[in-house]
Amino acid sequence: MQNFYETIRTLADIPDLHASGTALIFQGRCTSYPDLSAAANRIANAMAAQGLTPGGRVAFLGLDSDKSYEILFGCARAGMVFVPVNWKLNADEMEFIVRDAECELLFVTPETAQAAQDFRPRCPRLRAVVIVGGTAPGFAGYTDWRDAEPSSKPDRAVDPGAPVVQVYTSGTSGQPKGVVLAHSGFIDTVREIVRAGDEFIEWTAGDVTLLALPTFHVGGLWWAVQGLINGAANVVMKTFNSAEALVAIAELKITKLAFVPSMLRFLLSDPASATTDLSSVGLIIYGGSPMAIPLLENAQALFRCRFAQNYGMSETTNMAIFMPPSEHAAMTGQRRNAAGRPLRGVRIRIVDSAARDLPPGESGEIFFHTPTRMLEYWKRPEATAETLIDGWIRTGDAGHIDADGYLYITDRIKDLVISAGENIYPAELERALLTHPGVEEVAVIGIPDRRWGEVPIAYVVPVPGSGLTKADILAHARSHIASFKMIYDAILIDRLPRNSTGKVLKRVLREPHWAAQDRQVN
Repeated sequence: MQNFYETIRTLADIPDLHASGTALIFQGRCTSYPDLSAAANRIANAMAAQGLTPGGRVAFLGLDSDKSYEILFGCARAGMVFVPVNWKLNADEMEFIVRDAECELLFVTPETAQAAQDFRPRCPRLRAVVIVGGTAPGFAGYTDWRDAEPSSKPDRAVDPGAPVVQVYTSGTSGQPKGVVLAHSGFIDTVREIVRAGDEFIEWTAGDVTLLALPTFHVGGLWWAVQGLINGAANVVMKTFNSAEALVAIAELKITKLAFVPSMLRFLLSDPASATTDLSSVGLIIYGGSPMAIPLLENAQALFRCRFAQNYGMSETTNMAIFMPPSEHAAMTGQRRNAAGRPLRGVRIRIVDSAARDLPPGESGEIFFHTPTRMLEYWKRPEATAETLIDGWIRTGDAGHIDADGYLYITDRIKDLVISAGENIYPAELERALLTHPGVEEVAVIGIPDRRWGEVPIAYVVPVPGSGLTKADILAHARSHIASFKMIYDAILIDRLPRNSTGKVLKRVLREPHWAAQDRQVN
C-alpha cells in the first residue's frame, strides 16, 4: 500500500491526504475527508478570530464524537496545542488541568458543561467556552461558532517539531503532569517503519477502524491519527461500551481494533459476543497493561484473527515496543510474556539503581531512546530533567530483555517488593494468580513484616459464582510461584480501587497496612 507518511510532516497535513472517502462515522453521521479538512480550516480561522496565537492551549473536556477530531486538526492548523481532559475526573481535577495548561479556549459537551460553568470564573486565561452538541448559558454553540468563519485554509506554517498535543498523566503519585508532544512524534517513526518494509499494522484499502480508546488517552489519539493517515473509515465511540462495540463491529464491518485488555474482558463477558458476527476483524492491537494468558486465549478463540501487542507511554507518544502479528502467533513458553521488540529507531537500556547497564536476563529499570519522546513536562523543568536524561526516557517501569532483544515488563519500579533482600515483582505474581479460572482480577502489594521486611499479599476479585476461597488461591499460588516469592495472604474483595483512567490504585490498598510505619519501605 502507498506510504502516505512520505507526503506529510505534521498533523495539519492529514485531512488533505485523501480527496474522497469517509474519514469519520459517529452515530450514523459520516464525515468525508474533504469535509474534515473544511471543518478543521473553519476551526483554525475561528481560533484566530478569537485572538488565539500559535502555541496557546485549547482544552477538550467531554465525551468523544466526530467533533473531537475536527477540533484536533483545527488546533494543528492553527498552531495551537490540543489538551484533551479526562471527563471522568472530578471537578477539582478538571479545573486543575485547565488552569495548569493555561488554556485559552475550552470545548465541553453537555456531560461536562456544569462543571465548566462552576470552575470557569477561576480560570482567568479562558477567552471562551464552546459547547459541542448542546446549549448552556454563556457558552457559544459549536456549530455556529465554527461556521461563522470561512473554510479557506489558514496561511500558517506549522513546524513538525512544534507541540501539538498535551496529555496529562494520571497523577497516581502526585499532581498530573502535562506531557507535551510534537507533530513529528505521531508520524516520523511510522514513516521509517513503512519505508523499511517492517511488519507493522499493514493498512489496506477499505479498512474500517473502531475508535474506542478516548482522545484523552495517548493511545486513542495515536490510533486515530494512523487510521486517518491511511485513509480508513474511523468509527468513533462516545465512550466504550461492549454492547455498542459488538453492534458496530457486526454492522459496519470493522477490520481493525485497538483495545486495552480490560476492554477485551468486557467484550468477552458480554453474552452477545457468542452470537455476533466478528468475521470482518482482521487485526487486534492491544496494550496499556499486561494481558493475562487466559484472557488472551479466550479473545483469540472468539475473534480468530491476528493479534499484535504494543508497549509505550505518554512520554513516548504511545508505541515504543511492538510484537507484530507473525511473532505474536509464534509465541510459546516464556516468550508469551514478552511485550515485543523495539520499533525501528528505538533503543533500550536496562539499568540498575546506579544507572549501570545490566546484561540480558537481569531486571532493572527500562530506559528508552526514541525520536518520538516528549518535548517536556509542561512548566515542570525539574520533573522533565528527572525523566529526560541525555536523550533517554526514564520509564519508571521494571523489566528485562532476553538474548533475542525481546522486552519483558516486570512491574512498576515503585511497586517492587523487597523481601529478605530478594526483589519480588507483583506483576509476575499477578500473572500467575490470573491463571486460576476463578480469579477475575488481582492486585499484589507488599506489606511490612518484622522478619522479612516486606511480604507480598494479594487482593483478589473472584469470578462471580465461582465460589473461590482463600484456600483455593493459596493452593494455586503454591503450585505456580517460587517459595521465596510466595504470597502470605489473599484477601477477597468485590472490586479493586481505580482512578478515573482505570488504573488500579495500589496506594489505597497499601494505606491500612503501612499507616503505622514511619516510612513506606521496610
